[in-house]
Amino acid sequence: MMPGSGSQDFLAFVDRLIRFSEDDFAQVHEHLLAGEKYLCNPDIDVTNPVNHAAAVQLRDWTINVIQPTDAFALEAPFAAESKPIASQDEITWRVLIKTAGVFLLSQLRRLQLSDPEHTGPLIACLASFTNAEDPWTSDDAHGLSRLMLSEYLESIEGKPKALEDLITNLLRERVKPLFVKSRNPILTEAGRKASSPTIGNSSSTDFESADKPWKFETPHIVAVFEWILQQLDASLVQAHWPLVIPPLLTTLDDVSIKYKIRGCKLLQILVRVAPANLLERSGLGEVFHNTLTPYLLYLPSLTPEEESIPLLDSTYDALISLTRARYPNPDTGTQKIKTLDAIFRYGILKGYAHAGENVRIAELFMQKSADLVGAMKIYCVKHLKDLLPIISGILTAPFALAYPPLLVASLQTLRAVVVNAWPRVGFHTGEILEGLLMCWCRIADEEEPATGLEEIQASIKEIVRAVVQLLKDDEAEKELKMLNDCDARLEAIFTI
Repeated sequence: MMPGSGSQDFLAFVDRLIRFSEDDFAQVHEHLLAGEKYLCNPDIDVTNPVNHAAAVQLRDWTINVIQPTDAFALEAPFAAESKPIASQDEITWRVLIKTAGVFLLSQLRRLQLSDPEHTGPLIACLASFTNAEDPWTSDDAHGLSRLMLSEYLESIEGKPKALEDLITNLLRERVKPLFVKSRNPILTEAGRKASSPTIGNSSSTDFESADKPWKFETPHIVAVFEWILQQLDASLVQAHWPLVIPPLLTTLDDVSIKYKIRGCKLLQILVRVAPANLLERSGLGEVFHNTLTPYLLYLPSLTPEEESIPLLDSTYDALISLTRARYPNPDTGTQKIKTLDAIFRYGILKGYAHAGENVRIAELFMQKSADLVGAMKIYCVKHLKDLLPIISGILTAPFALAYPPLLVASLQTLRAVVVNAWPRVGFHTGEILEGLLMCWCRIADEEEPATGLEEIQASIKEIVRAVVQLLKDDEAEKELKMLNDCDARLEAIFTI
């Protein structure tokens, strides 16, 4: 039976609610649901001192109960004792508990979010559920946590000091202590590149699991750190640089591919708001670039395909974002192009030579080639002699239609080439049209076209017409007419 709304009733209810074994998952879940239902009572006076104390007690207990534990963390490879592997039932219960706890906190937010003393713990707890990919986060917990955090940010809008104090508190009291032992020796205390790196523990090894509590004990702190980065602007980044850089570089440089991917995403968040001169002045632009570059060759078969693809995807995005952030001005354009050239040669060309036979890897290379061509613009012309044969080979391959996504990605890259390198397209017309027209004819010969081939045909037609527009001369028109007359399948392309 639910108690009444009086102060003593509420205090007694909370006291009974929090006194039991937290190992009984079913009971924890039941009590969280009961607490949420009780707090729906609009007659509860949260300004009453007794109720206030009881609500604070309930809040602290809820935060403690739903905090993600090492059950969701990676197992330390050199730990003295093996960590018990949680069963699927246990994981399910834990996720249900965390979701119920977030709903309970939502009923308490009138009290908690108006009390500066209790803001930090609650914000940190809610931020733990802001990444939907984390295994302890459900859709409901993710959505409700983001809603409550947005409401809090709206409540302090126009009060920059309140946000700065919160960010400082979270970074100093919650993030830094968990990363301090695994700080990369290439960094100084000020978050700059060390002129003479000290010898110490590298963040890229797991020999001492005690040095990485953020990874093996409290994995939710990475989600908290990610949420913090999302709230920063240029001034806050500069003010908190020594607190931001060490955990970011530690995550990015970790031996685990899971955290390398996470680090790439964290870096992209940072470079969107970090002042370009700060990246270069601190030497961190180069450090981040050098950390990311080796990941371009994490290719099958040495790296499993299911790990290689997301890592390559994140790495290319991070490198392109970092390069744009480091060289935003026209006077740094030469260095920007040199950096993008190196990424293309070392990543795309070398990677395709090693793993191009893997269609999913080849698809990713084509997608990232389109991004790089778009970033280099007209300066991509120096790579056409290497890139166009790859695209043409994909479009003319005998079994090209067996995996349409690769064709789609290749045509995206070819479209980017035509748009950005159009002054030089005329020198490669034969190679471009050969690939496009052979692919078109293969699709036309299909008795039962596969799903997605219509999109490919539309792209081929669009690119061919763009090329034709660039070749407005009598000789070219005669050659194209001859092609059209020779093969009726091509009529649909050349007919405007």
